[in-house]
Amino acid sequence: MNYECHITIALADAALGHSTAERLHWTTSEIERDPVLGKASYFYLTSHSSDFLLMHDRMRAAIESLRADGCHVIREKIELIVYDVRHKP
Repeated sequence: MNYECHITIALADAALGHSTAERLHWTTSEIERDPVLGKASYFYLTSHSSDFLLMHDRMRAAIESLRADGCHVIREKIELIVYDVRHKP
Protein backbone atom coordinates (compact mmCIF):
# COMPACT_ATOMS: atom_id res chain seq x y z
CA MET A 1 0.00 0.00 0.00
CA ASN A 2 1.10 3.54 -0.63
CA TYR A 3 0.14 6.54 1.51
CA GLU A 4 0.09 10.21 0.60
CA CYS A 5 0.24 12.89 3.25
CA HIS A 6 -0.78 16.53 2.90
CA ILE A 7 -0.21 19.32 5.40
CA THR A 8 -2.15 22.49 4.60
CA ILE A 9 -1.00 25.94 5.69
CA ALA A 10 -1.93 29.49 4.75
CA LEU A 11 -0.42 30.88 1.58
CA ALA A 12 1.03 33.69 3.73
CA ASP A 13 3.22 31.04 5.43
CA ALA A 14 4.52 29.60 2.14
CA ALA A 15 8.14 30.64 2.83
CA LEU A 16 8.14 28.77 6.15
CA GLY A 17 6.44 25.81 4.51
CA HIS A 18 8.92 25.71 1.68
CA SER A 19 11.96 25.80 3.99
CA THR A 20 10.47 23.07 6.19
CA ALA A 21 9.65 20.93 3.17
CA GLU A 22 13.12 21.35 1.72
CA ARG A 23 14.80 20.47 5.01
CA LEU A 24 12.59 17.39 5.59
CA HIS A 25 12.49 16.26 1.91
CA TRP A 26 8.81 16.93 1.22
CA THR A 27 7.35 18.43 -1.95
CA THR A 28 5.22 21.57 -2.03
CA SER A 29 2.34 22.97 -4.03
CA GLU A 30 -0.11 25.81 -4.03
CA ILE A 31 -3.76 25.13 -4.77
CA GLU A 32 -6.50 27.63 -5.42
CA ARG A 33 -10.11 26.82 -4.53
CA ASP A 34 -9.64 23.80 -2.28
CA PRO A 35 -12.73 21.56 -2.57
CA VAL A 36 -13.01 21.26 1.23
CA LEU A 37 -11.55 24.54 2.54
CA GLY A 38 -13.13 26.94 0.05
CA LYS A 39 -12.13 29.53 -2.55
CA ALA A 40 -8.90 30.80 -0.99
CA SER A 41 -5.44 29.62 -2.05
CA TYR A 42 -3.44 27.37 0.27
CA PHE A 43 0.11 26.03 0.47
CA TYR A 44 0.63 22.27 0.80
CA LEU A 45 3.47 20.04 1.90
CA THR A 46 3.23 16.51 0.45
CA SER A 47 5.03 13.26 1.15
CA HIS A 48 4.59 9.57 0.30
CA SER A 49 5.43 6.31 2.05
CA SER A 50 4.46 2.66 1.87
CA ASP A 51 4.66 2.48 5.69
CA PHE A 52 1.76 4.12 7.53
CA LEU A 53 3.56 4.49 10.87
CA LEU A 54 6.58 6.04 9.16
CA MET A 55 4.28 8.41 7.25
CA HIS A 56 2.51 9.40 10.47
CA ASP A 57 5.82 10.02 12.26
CA ARG A 58 7.10 12.13 9.34
CA MET A 59 3.86 14.13 9.36
CA ARG A 60 4.10 14.78 13.11
CA ALA A 61 7.75 15.90 12.75
CA ALA A 62 6.88 18.29 9.92
CA ILE A 63 3.92 19.73 11.86
CA GLU A 64 6.04 20.22 14.98
CA SER A 65 8.67 22.00 12.90
CA LEU A 66 6.11 24.27 11.26
CA ARG A 67 4.51 25.14 14.60
CA ALA A 68 7.91 25.80 16.21
CA ASP A 69 8.47 28.38 13.46
CA GLY A 70 5.14 30.04 14.28
CA CYS A 71 3.16 28.57 11.38
CA HIS A 72 -0.52 27.67 11.87
CA VAL A 73 -1.32 24.23 10.43
CA ILE A 74 -4.80 24.27 8.93
CA ARG A 75 -5.15 20.60 8.01
CA GLU A 76 -3.20 17.36 8.25
CA LYS A 77 -4.24 14.34 6.24
CA ILE A 78 -2.93 10.90 5.31
CA GLU A 79 -4.65 9.12 2.44
CA LEU A 80 -4.36 5.58 1.17
CA ILE A 81 -3.74 5.67 -2.57
CA VAL A 82 -6.00 3.04 -4.07
CA TYR A 83 -5.52 3.91 -7.72
CA ASP A 84 -3.53 6.70 -9.39
CA VAL A 85 -2.69 6.79 -13.10
CA ARG A 86 -1.21 9.83 -14.83
CA HIS A 87 -1.33 10.43 -18.56
CA LYS A 88 0.88 12.84 -20.46
CA PRO A 89 -0.96 15.36 -22.65
